[in-house]
Amino acid sequence: MNLQERRLGLGFSQAELAAAAGISRTALSLMETGRLRPSRETRDALERALDPFTTLTRLTHAGGPLAAAGLLRETARETGLAYALTLDVAAWLLTKYQSPATAWAYVKPLEEWESALKGHEVRRAGRGERATLILLRAPDETLAGTFTVDGYTLVGHRRLVEDCVRLGGRHGLDGARIYIEFQEARAPGLRIDADCMLKVFEEVVART
Repeated sequence: MNLQERRLGLGFSQAELAAAAGISRTALSLMETGRLRPSRETRDALERALDPFTTLTRLTHAGGPLAAAGLLRETARETGLAYALTLDVAAWLLTKYQSPATAWAYVKPLEEWESALKGHEVRRAGRGERATLILLRAPDETLAGTFTVDGYTLVGHRRLVEDCVRLGGRHGLDGARIYIEFQEARAPGLRIDADCMLKVFEEVVART
């Protein structure tokens, strides 16, 4: 997938992506048409900008993460906007292993989601304030592999485990739990923290 396709797939305008990567819009346009070859530093900056986890939107919902997830579900039903839960709430819906601290969701398009959520006890999280709802720009392939649990749309098992492993910490435990319980979450190349696997096995699997 080329640079322009990736940008459009995430719903970035040229101006937005250029600003996020710290380059000019003209330079980005030239790169997308193949008339300018980016330096390694620029390629790295573009990769960071195109990563949903580095351009996330931090929000807070008065009712907490489960209420925020419920709002996403209802908003999607009313508007037809696309979303897919990942991390805390998705893992909770599948395993009931750890109470969620934050509702993480891939959404598309991001700007329309932000507009649709206004006026529903949702606001931008302040500096130093814990976010209970985090919106991530959704790549098309992430939304293509979703499934439904209790009316909620979740990312595919593999994507969920990859996100858990990537962020680590308490998420690593969720990733290990899902990896152990769901065959479809297992695939070559995934590296689950051994301590997380052992802890989950001792706490959960050994008692079942």
